Amino acid sequence: MGIPMTKDKSIFGLRFGSNEELSPTRAELEVFLKSPKEEGRREPHGNDLATYRELLEAVEAFEQHQQQQHASPLGFREKMFYGVLGHSHFFSPVLASEVEQFKYHLHTLLALDLKKPTAFIKSAEAEMSRLNPKKKDDAVKLARLHTMVDERKKTLETLVRRQPALVRELGDIALYLRDNLVMIEKRCETSIVVLVDLQISRKKENQMIEDIKTHFKEHLKDSLRKGPVATRYVETIKKDVAQLSKEISYMYRDDIYALTRLFETVHDHARKTAREIDTLMAKTEREENKSIEDDRGLFKKIEKVLVSLISKYHFELKPTIIRSETAHEDILLKKRKELLDHVFELLKKERRTRLDRRSAEDRRKFTGLNNSCPERRKGKDRRSGKKRR
Repeated sequence: MGIPMTKDKSIFGLRFGSNEELSPTRAELEVFLKSPKEEGRREPHGNDLATYRELLEAVEAFEQHQQQQHASPLGFREKMFYGVLGHSHFFSPVLASEVEQFKYHLHTLLALDLKKPTAFIKSAEAEMSRLNPKKKDDAVKLARLHTMVDERKKTLETLVRRQPALVRELGDIALYLRDNLVMIEKRCETSIVVLVDLQISRKKENQMIEDIKTHFKEHLKDSLRKGPVATRYVETIKKDVAQLSKEISYMYRDDIYALTRLFETVHDHARKTAREIDTLMAKTEREENKSIEDDRGLFKKIEKVLVSLISKYHFELKPTIIRSETAHEDILLKKRKELLDHVFELLKKERRTRLDRRSAEDRRKFTGLNNSCPERRKGKDRRSGKKRR
């Protein structure tokens, strides 16, 4: 008995078991995406993904910018907004590709027509029964009809085999997306816990305030070494430190709240879709003797859910505009950048820690002698099989 295949637990990781016979080439997929969604209308299938792909490109551009050592600094809103979306992993080229594949396979399933070849065979066989093979004209006609019936039967056999294969592939994609949306939920939940802990403990806030106090103490010491310092100057520094401390507290609270709210929005959107897919798939699993029309109806509903997933999200971030009533706004902005860097470093650290925790139990140390399943994909095999949960 072979060792069961290890599931890839990274978000939008490998999906093994894709039916390569059904997988379209990129050129075929592009033709499909440019084709109209409905007969007589101009709106193409690809329009469903346009908004998602636009924001996906923006997230990827942000992440590439972050990796550049000498890149110009980005604004705080961009850093917060794209940082959260990138960390959540909701915007992924794999998600876009899987939705495209789902739409393509559904279109193929809806186009399957078993009635025409079946009706032709029935009509041709009825006509053949009335012909006399001993008559020359009838014999020629019989031979031609036999050839046409055989062709239709082969076509019908192909269609009959193709239907359940398409149903399995569509179901596999739906469950794969469901599983990954659940993982996105969990990542958002973990991130929210990290942010709430920061808010409650206020450890970083207190450290930043202490840094400011130390900064001005050192500045005052330097001034005293050079000579007497006016009392008014000392009082001004005290007021500035007190004001900056208050402003840091406001900034700390507002920025963490804004980040938390965005994670909550992504979490709720992913959770809603995962539950809708679950409900639809569970319903069909309980049904027996389903017809092709039942399958078509189910996957048309799931397509609507997926289109809503990639087009009807409202991810907004309205960070507070930071201004200081002191002459030291540059210090406040520097501390804001420090806070955001600290937050995203904590989130990355938590993600790495969670991966390390499960690595020992999930990682296959060696390939068994009787294991017939490949550890890695081959060719264009991109996704896992139906029972990969």
